[in-house]
Amino acid sequence: MDARSTSSLTGPLAPVDAGDATWFPFDVDLAGDRMQWLRCDEALIQASVFLDPRMPAEGRPQALTPLAPVASLPRAARAPAWLWHTSFCGSTLLARLLHLTPYSVALREPLVLRRLSDEADAGRDVSSWLRPIIDLLARPWHPDGRVVVKPTHAALNIARPAMAACPEARAIVLTSGLEDFIVSHLKKTPETLANVPVLAARALRAGTLAARLSEGALEPPSVLAAAALQWAAQRDLVAALQEQGGERVRVLDWARVGANIEDAAVAAAAFLHLPLPDEALRTQARQLAASHSKASSRPYDVHVRDREHLLLRTTYAKEVADAMRWAERHLLPFLPAETRSMDV
Repeated sequence: MDARSTSSLTGPLAPVDAGDATWFPFDVDLAGDRMQWLRCDEALIQASVFLDPRMPAEGRPQALTPLAPVASLPRAARAPAWLWHTSFCGSTLLARLLHLTPYSVALREPLVLRRLSDEADAGRDVSSWLRPIIDLLARPWHPDGRVVVKPTHAALNIARPAMAACPEARAIVLTSGLEDFIVSHLKKTPETLANVPVLAARALRAGTLAARLSEGALEPPSVLAAAALQWAAQRDLVAALQEQGGERVRVLDWARVGANIEDAAVAAAAFLHLPLPDEALRTQARQLAASHSKASSRPYDVHVRDREHLLLRTTYAKEVADAMRWAERHLLPFLPAETRSMDV
């Protein structure tokens, strides 16, 4: 999706049962006082890479309701478990692993949170809507079941207020090293790469790093240098989230997750207090880690990924080295040492 999405919901209003998790809060228009709902089942949630317009939801019942009554709905019995991330770090895979019904359902990149993050990026105060919408996402799909929410990386700008709105919630933040992040961009389409400077600017607006950087750092000379700027700005946001959340927030680097995906999934579930049976989770981890997280019919695992990255590092050695040198000069000195390597 674009770096900033837009919403204008029009159409007839229709009632929904807001207590039923299968009426999913798909989209929201704060200015127009509208919420769009989509009737889902767990099969659709699991089949959808992300819960946005790319969902295979043709023919599904939909409804529009006024937004205002959402603020007075009952609070969710349990806050969701959060899976924040900086992109290109295995977050979609980990979310798939933690989707283990009937014990847990993982909601991958709900559009409603992207809408709130876009409003916040535009300067609007969204704090009054965070908890009501989070409560809708947190509704259990089974008795005693839990919900895991993985927002898009662009929503890191609302991570701190979202965690403040749910003081009982715990969160894992997935990230990756700078070189790995840069190399990952070499696999992306020209359209995706064109968005990198926009995403970097978005992350900078949400944090404090821009004030510490020189003017030259804000004008990266290449798209890979712009990716390094995005990485640094997101690291700044993650550090602030970790400082605010304290023991409720755990930061994991993809290098550790990829080294033993099965153990990483078990440890993540334990930290998030998810009631997932150990052996069932391990079995699912072994199965899902053998296919691509965004194209499940495609065989893919960490060894294939490592070979791809080695080939890209070799083929584009100069471009990667140039971006790394630029970052080492213009970015890394302005990040605290603990922010550069954040795995705990």
